[in-house]
Amino acid sequence: MLKTYVIWWHSKFIDEINRDITTIKAIIENTKKTLEPLEKLKQLEEKGKIKVKPTGSLNPLYIEINDPAVEPDVANNPLVETLYE
Repeated sequence: MLKTYVIWWHSKFIDEINRDITTIKAIIENTKKTLEPLEKLKQLEEKGKIKVKPTGSLNPLYIEINDPAVEPDVANNPLVETLYE
């Protein structure tokens, strides 16, 4: 079974913001929470261990793994969803 790793931006930046009590502060706090795990993926990308698959779209964002040793780090990242084909 082939695994594909993706990030769905609408659910990470938009859907998780509470619309009943939306404030600028709440939006910033939610965005900061999203950026923390994204930073870990950025570090793997900078080391050449992963890369973003060019698709012409950012939703979903497909992640290609160049170094199999980091696959658990990608799979366990809270922003990443695993699709099975």
